[in-house]
Amino acid sequence: MPTSQGKSSTQRLKEILQTFRQYKVIQNFSRQENPQAVREAFERLGPTFIKIGQVLSVRTDLLTPAYLQAFKSLQDSVKSDPFPKVKALLEAEWQQPLTEIFDYFAEEAFASASIGQAHHARLKNGQEVVVKVQHPGIVADINVDLALFEKAIPLISYVPESNVIDLKSALADVRRSLDDETDFLKEAHYGERFYELNNNWHQVKVPKIYPEYCTKRVILLEMMTGKSLRYLLEADPKAYAEQGLTNGEFKKDVALLLVKSFMKQVFEDGFFHADPHPGNLLTRFLPTGSPGFASKKKVGVFAGVDYQLKWQDEQPDYAYQLIYLDFGMMGELPDHLRSRLIDALLALYTQDSQQMGEAVLHLCRLEGPFDETTFYGELGGFLERYANLPLKELDIQAVLGEVVQICHRNNLQLIPQVTMLMKALSTLEGVIEELDPELSLMEVIQPYAEKYYLKQLDVANSVKRLGLDFAKSSKSLPRLPARSLQALETFIRGKSQVTMSFKEQKQFLNHLENLSNRLTWALIVCGLLIASALLLGIPDNPTTQRLGFSGITLGFVVTGLLALQQLLSWWRRRK
Repeated sequence: MPTSQGKSSTQRLKEILQTFRQYKVIQNFSRQENPQAVREAFERLGPTFIKIGQVLSVRTDLLTPAYLQAFKSLQDSVKSDPFPKVKALLEAEWQQPLTEIFDYFAEEAFASASIGQAHHARLKNGQEVVVKVQHPGIVADINVDLALFEKAIPLISYVPESNVIDLKSALADVRRSLDDETDFLKEAHYGERFYELNNNWHQVKVPKIYPEYCTKRVILLEMMTGKSLRYLLEADPKAYAEQGLTNGEFKKDVALLLVKSFMKQVFEDGFFHADPHPGNLLTRFLPTGSPGFASKKKVGVFAGVDYQLKWQDEQPDYAYQLIYLDFGMMGELPDHLRSRLIDALLALYTQDSQQMGEAVLHLCRLEGPFDETTFYGELGGFLERYANLPLKELDIQAVLGEVVQICHRNNLQLIPQVTMLMKALSTLEGVIEELDPELSLMEVIQPYAEKYYLKQLDVANSVKRLGLDFAKSSKSLPRLPARSLQALETFIRGKSQVTMSFKEQKQFLNHLENLSNRLTWALIVCGLLIASALLLGIPDNPTTQRLGFSGITLGFVVTGLLALQQLLSWWRRRK
């Protein structure tokens, strides 16, 4: 199969082998040496190998920090296609001339990456837009590379150092990611969803997608003006950015907003931008007099205790926007996965290796022999190293890296959704470190985790379930003495077989019945008090408040009567 550059599979294989020899990829990679050379080789070989590098960039269990950093900085800038090829592809996709759709279309692309390139244009209605078009033949090129890579796996496995990575698993991740990124209809759908969830959330802006013009190879979206975050990263921190604000001060604000935005995406939406690198983020100041952004604070009552969650701080006086671009790489976390992540975070805070182990096991798939004792033992040692460490000093990347290493040693592999989250966090952490090195991701994550935890904790439903369990128990407990006596009598009737006998059986059974009755009443009173306390914890509900007070009052009355009965019984025995 020829590639878009007219190369056959054999020629492409020759190109790959020559590049690997020139940059000594296998030798350097297996020895974890000269990461820049390996990165350059991957960039030269194009999108498939760039994607392989991006997949490996979160494998802290396999790669040294130098390699991780090198793969994080992989660049996919390529030469743009000539306009005649782009025009032919667009008109074939839309089945009409460009002049029927646009008043203006820039022939020169203003950006070009490994999958596609972007052009400025203006619709007939005057709307300024960006047209992202796929490089002609890129899907065929990727399929050729993946087929060659798949055939090479058995040969590579003979290299002793190659067993440091699961090549089949890495290839599956690459294929899955590239399938998403080369289907622009998926990207358009992701963009629409991200727009609905995040546009105008605080200072966040998201370009509008025009689905009527989107195909598998074309996306049309609203043009957003602003400066790339790379510009801010490279700016002099002491120089003024806007309205007396220095670049250093602005960097801190952007860093905090970026982390808050990402936490909102993960914990509230369950749908997050998985590639938040500086090239996919713009900032822009709004004109003087633009409306400010209202800040919000979450307060409430939980189980009778006031709480306040500070995941949204006061907004600055100046107006600016943080703009997200490129929705080809998105991650999704259903409720059950978010709950497991929260469980793992709570276990980290409480040093509970059992809870963390259970949470981690639900986030992994088993790839080989597994010893539960060894796994939990390693988790316990891991948690001990972080005991009593202030939250601000927790390095989230280091923590995740150690968890991944423990999983790898115990033949556990994180599921793709979690791997995607780790990649996004790794990218985000690099950006935040440049914007504001003093900002602690763990400190920002904590309130969002608390908020999600409280959101999932439905007190009313818990009370209903407790009430149902209590009713079932109340129905069964009165029969407990009779069933106990029945079981004991059955046992006594079988004494000839077990050669056991009881003296004064009647007195013994009466005593056992009294004891069972007391136990029954104690359980009923305990259940009544617990249910009443939970009802009192539901705020702004007079009915549940009255039921709660009534239940507690009744519980204390019954407790007093039982205590009085016990005192009278004791006094009679003394006489």
